[in-house]
Amino acid sequence: MNKLCGLRLATVGMVVGWLNLVGGLLSTILLSIALTRVDDIVAAIYKSIVPGSDLDPVDIRLIVLIAISVYLTTSLANVISSMLLIIGTVRERHLLLAPWLINAYIFIFFNAVNFAYMMFVSVFKDVPVNVAIPTLLYTGISLVIQIVIWNAIYSLYKQIRANRDQQQRLLAAPTMPDYTRLPYEFK
Repeated sequence: MNKLCGLRLATVGMVVGWLNLVGGLLSTILLSIALTRVDDIVAAIYKSIVPGSDLDPVDIRLIVLIAISVYLTTSLANVISSMLLIIGTVRERHLLLAPWLINAYIFIFFNAVNFAYMMFVSVFKDVPVNVAIPTLLYTGISLVIQIVIWNAIYSLYKQIRANRDQQQRLLAAPTMPDYTRLPYEFK
């Protein structure tokens, strides 16, 4: 793949990196705010639970804290990998693209598992068609878009690696013969 939607792969890498960076920063800020307002979140969840449930506010607080912490950690990992994607694209260092590729691959894997689970639930459970179809379409389209973008960044990774290997071969080879030493000595 050399282009995606008419854009060079380096441009795609920059656009994806900046969009992920901005989205990751926004989600990090929102999750940090949510972490400071855990008691309000727990109260809202506790009010919405049906009476007679086994969950008490302490259990809900623990679950909310774990969920926010996991999401905050993945959001920070996304911010770091997006910054490395931008830097690796600008400086043409293929190894700096690897964290983003690994991070995106993990997200694609979990989204594919989620899509398979949603398919299973919508087929074998009594889910109304007007609810199942839009949800499956949205999840399927977003999964396909993620795979296409991952493939484009992986192609950029291979392209930068090939260019670097070619540059190293050119720089490592002697460009001019050395005439300062003769192959034999005179006595």
